[in-house]
Amino acid sequence: MSGFHDTIAAETTPHGHGGISVLRISGRNAIEIAQKIVRTRKSIQDSPSHTVHYGHIHDGQRQIDQVLVSIFRAPNSYTGEDVVEISCHGNPFIVSQILAIILRYARQAEPGEFTQRAFLNDRIDLTGAEAVNDLIHAQTRQAQAVALEQLEGSLHHRIEALLSRITQIRMQMEIEIDLSDQNLADTDWSAMRTECEALVTELGELIRTGQEGRILREGLKIALVGPPNVGKSSIFNAFLETERAIVTPHPGTTRDYLEEAVAIEGYLLRLYDTAGIRETPDEIEQIGIDRSGKMIQQADRVLFITELDTTEDEMERLETLTGRKNVLRVINKSDLLSDQQAEAFEKDDYIVCSATKPGGLHTLKNRLLEDIRVSQIELHSGILTNARQIAAASRAETSLRQALDAIGNGVGPEFVAFDLKEASQALEEIIGRISSEDLLNRIFSDFCVGK
Repeated sequence: MSGFHDTIAAETTPHGHGGISVLRISGRNAIEIAQKIVRTRKSIQDSPSHTVHYGHIHDGQRQIDQVLVSIFRAPNSYTGEDVVEISCHGNPFIVSQILAIILRYARQAEPGEFTQRAFLNDRIDLTGAEAVNDLIHAQTRQAQAVALEQLEGSLHHRIEALLSRITQIRMQMEIEIDLSDQNLADTDWSAMRTECEALVTELGELIRTGQEGRILREGLKIALVGPPNVGKSSIFNAFLETERAIVTPHPGTTRDYLEEAVAIEGYLLRLYDTAGIRETPDEIEQIGIDRSGKMIQQADRVLFITELDTTEDEMERLETLTGRKNVLRVINKSDLLSDQQAEAFEKDDYIVCSATKPGGLHTLKNRLLEDIRVSQIELHSGILTNARQIAAASRAETSLRQALDAIGNGVGPEFVAFDLKEASQALEEIIGRISSEDLLNRIFSDFCVGK
């Protein structure tokens, strides 16, 4: 990021035509700049915080637009600095003129710079800053709920509680170190071991929420896999309730994987209709099969779709490709099965469904969602939502396990204290108490300009 003390400005609403557009100015000169460029009856510089003023913007003698000017004085603003928000008519031509006038006195804000300043000025912690971006990009009710909970501080409070408990143990270690040469320390090592074990368990539970959080943000990636012509594209279309994939009775119709997203019960599913896995002399089809193989490796769930005449060899070949990981076996065309046949497949842990019958995918949808449904209790308690948070929590868990080993081996309080410090630092990275400029730049560069 450029100079932190510069006054910055950008359009905060999406570019395009609309009822209004909003431009934001933040920094120590924000109110002074507004005074220069907006003509109002009452002085903007003398106005109290959280007031709105009607005025006109001129460029020389030429009027640009009628505007509303909102004043927010530091530290009670989004960024913690003096902030001015100018609401004008939602015309990109007008917005560009107003922004050009503002930029005579300020510089263009970089992506995420307003939110980065909010973080640096202690208006928001790092999990809250990430939640702002998650909320902007949320595509389902559940993703929205997770982002709002994190913005309200659910994850922050959970991390702070863990840090407080680790700090208590560290304090006992410091006392042990300071008084060890005087034989005055009275450390209850058994109780300390029990508390460390409890912390490891709780961190493990927190880390397990990371997979759920990532899926809620990015969607559950589902690869539809199987021999040609078993109904993969029909199931794909049935999920979407549209004819996105071409369905014919001819093997090899799908030459490359198709990707679509659909929301079910507030959860985002990303479906990948892959090319039928088979040996083929067709060079183009083989390229599609190779690409499908790569997508299968990246999927969270693999639907191995078969039908009655699918051979065991085909099943083994496909399961070898998927590595048997997160594979759900699906028998399509249940309308062609007798009740006895359907029951036999269900006993063998197949999901029996039909892409053509109304409600024929109900059981399949439930099986896909059962592992990613998040309860309200989990949401309120705070969950991890991205790879950065998961990695930091995993490092903290590793350090706590090392502290447990040190306690068990009786190697000395200095080693235990070191491991506990490492665990604390890892958790502090999650909420941004410890952060590098490079880390912050990576996080906030994913934001849009104006946020």
